[in-house]
Amino acid sequence: MEDTVNKLEKAVKRHKTLNVVLGLIALIAICFSLFYTREKIVEIQTVQQQHADLQDELNSILKEYEAIKQEYGELNEQLTEKDSAILAQADEIKKLIASQADYRRIKKKLELLQDQGKQYVHLLDSLYTVNKELMAENQEIKKEVTMLHSQKKTLAEEKEVLTEKVTAAAKVKAYGFSINGIGGKKGEVVSKARKVEQFKVTFTLAENPLTEAGELNLYCRIALPDGRVLALGTGDGYSFLNDGKRLQYSIKTTVNYETKAKTVTMVWQIREKDAAVPGEYTAQIFTDTDYLGEASVVLLK
Repeated sequence: MEDTVNKLEKAVKRHKTLNVVLGLIALIAICFSLFYTREKIVEIQTVQQQHADLQDELNSILKEYEAIKQEYGELNEQLTEKDSAILAQADEIKKLIASQADYRRIKKKLELLQDQGKQYVHLLDSLYTVNKELMAENQEIKKEVTMLHSQKKTLAEEKEVLTEKVTAAAKVKAYGFSINGIGGKKGEVVSKARKVEQFKVTFTLAENPLTEAGELNLYCRIALPDGRVLALGTGDGYSFLNDGKRLQYSIKTTVNYETKAKTVTMVWQIREKDAAVPGEYTAQIFTDTDYLGEASVVLLK
């Protein structure tokens, strides 16, 4: 009986010892599990933080890149292919960050993206410099063209003025205009209207070597005191064009003008049934192109 009790006591002791050992093993396992779990959590948090930092770095690079594109404006259109490559690289990095790919791999691609951005900026700077030089050259060319146009315009204006002066200088000129009433057997100048049988208009064509020599049509318009013009008829055969206007003439004559001074006399014969009336008579002289001058006479009663 005593042996049985001893055996039971030994068995209990062994069981307690086993339980203690198993408890220690379990405790050690739990501690190891907690330590491993903590390390894993720290590792996950570190990886998440690293990827968050990578995302921030990518966002910073892209923000700076967009700012540069805005700064250079239209010049970006000349680097469309390079721009597409940079944006494609950025999209790839975004996907790698989202999938939590290897940190070093993503970091290397970010460094590559930064290098591409620097190359892009360098190219933009080069384009800006070239474009600025071209714009400066273009402005200089525009100034030269404007100056040439101005010189050309000035020369044209000077030529026009000179042409006008030459044309004016070459025109036929006259002086010494007079109109008188003529009457009596001796054809003397009379002042009373009732004695006038004809009007004699006299003037001198001035000497002008610049004028072209040749036949010259001269027209005289004699206006009555009431403003009517003496004329042989009312048709176009008794009129001429001057400055775009058709005018009736009283007397027409054609002279041979040789650029030397030449006295011209034009006579209007009063018809038998007509008679001069008191008042002022005015004679105007024209060529086919110009007005030469005029003279007046007042007839008494």
